[in-house]
Amino acid sequence: MRFGRGMTLIELIAVLALLAMVVGISAPALSPFFRGRRLNEEARRLLALTRYARYQAISYGVPMEIWLDQKTSEYGLRPQTGFYLPTKDANVTYQLADDLQFFSETIADDASAQSTIRFRPDGTLDSQSLESVQVKDTVRNEVVEIARIENRPAYEIRNLGVVQ
Repeated sequence: MRFGRGMTLIELIAVLALLAMVVGISAPALSPFFRGRRLNEEARRLLALTRYARYQAISYGVPMEIWLDQKTSEYGLRPQTGFYLPTKDANVTYQLADDLQFFSETIADDASAQSTIRFRPDGTLDSQSLESVQVKDTVRNEVVEIARIENRPAYEIRNLGVVQ
């Protein structure tokens, strides 16, 4: 039984050079794809946080609130002011990517104020909770909205597309 010869070092280098050229040419074309995914991933993370906040409020029997700070582009989860949870993961904070920002008239304009989505201990939404939150990609002018579902204590993602 005779085995075929393997690749020579020259052939291997030629294949690697060809692969490097293909990746070098296609990488710039793929960057808008990955930038667009960042907006959707951020919207999914915020939506997941609303579900987590609701479950935390129910399981601990403590009002939980998601706060949004438009000035610093931060958001997070915490027990409502005045309540204490004996767990480390009760308070979480997230930072939006550099090219993303909260974009909504319902978010507090006052730099010192934070807008909130508040879940009561029974899992229902507080009447003062935001109806919707919009996240805008400032480079592509694309907006995704996390909006309250009518007659349910939950939110959903709505893609608003490109805005002017």
